[in-house]
Amino acid sequence: MLAATAAALLAACAADEDRTVERRLLAMATSVDITLHAADPIAARAALAEIEQMLLQYEGDYYAWGDGELARLNAGLRDGRPVDVSAELAGLLAAARRLSEQSGGVFDPGVGALVELWGFHTDSRTEPRPPDSAGIAAWLAAGAGIEDLSIADSRISTSASGLLIDLGGIAKGDAVDRTIRILTRHGIENAIVNAGGDLRALGSRGVRAWRIGVESPRGAGILGVVELHDGEAAFTSGDYERYFDHEGERHHHILDPTNGYPADHTRAITVIAADGVTADAAATALFVAGPDRWPEVARAMGVRHVLRVDASGRIEATQEMRDRLELGEGSAADIIVVSSEG
Repeated sequence: MLAATAAALLAACAADEDRTVERRLLAMATSVDITLHAADPIAARAALAEIEQMLLQYEGDYYAWGDGELARLNAGLRDGRPVDVSAELAGLLAAARRLSEQSGGVFDPGVGALVELWGFHTDSRTEPRPPDSAGIAAWLAAGAGIEDLSIADSRISTSASGLLIDLGGIAKGDAVDRTIRILTRHGIENAIVNAGGDLRALGSRGVRAWRIGVESPRGAGILGVVELHDGEAAFTSGDYERYFDHEGERHHHILDPTNGYPADHTRAITVIAADGVTADAAATALFVAGPDRWPEVARAMGVRHVLRVDASGRIEATQEMRDRLELGEGSAADIIVVSSEG
């Protein structure tokens, strides 16, 4: 896979290790690993306790098919009535709509009904199979997307029929950003948050920058190592993250809202951005955008560091990412540099 994982975090020197606090939390169907460097123990304990409480609450509130705040919003939208939501959810919806517009619609959290059609909203299916073409055609004909969402302060409404919001393509980035804000509020200046391979860095690890390994999407080892600067986030979207095989064909969860099917031209995209929300949304958008459009979409979303592995295993990168990527010893990765300029 192409991901920055906890196992791939490069160790600092022994003296630095003695000043490190590590904690693993389980939330959002993944492990969230938090590493604090040179943190005051009292501040670290307080921050970690607050983060754990936040993540547990977040998991319930932002799952579209549960009974939390997002599910209640979707119920209201389905019934055609406006819903008052928290300022936090309203802000995330506004960010999602803005990023969707920047992406030209290839990132669209309004695809919840399509996610349901494919069955990716649940793990309970015993024999998953693709939906019939008529169901996908009906979803496309309805044409509802996040651009149909009206956001007036914290009052959310829509006139579109069948709109179902799924924030799975942006919520992890938001949760990571919230985690970083909690750490900062407790005076912690150096940390890294790793939510199932999606990361954001704060400060540095001692005298060194935080460094992460980028792995191949087909388990062929590490492509290389990149440094994360203060505040940067590195997020990956891959066809290996959630998928099922049917009649010899892989069907993954990254759906193209323009045709209703999984994008089949890409194995993985890793991006570095200034925050988790942007990195999360951009990784999905560039995955869907495909070989011809991804550089244009990256520019529109303000993302300059991109590494892409296409369906054949060919590796592409922007010059900015290639300059940041340190190939592993003995690596023979042939990386095609793609301009990030217009």
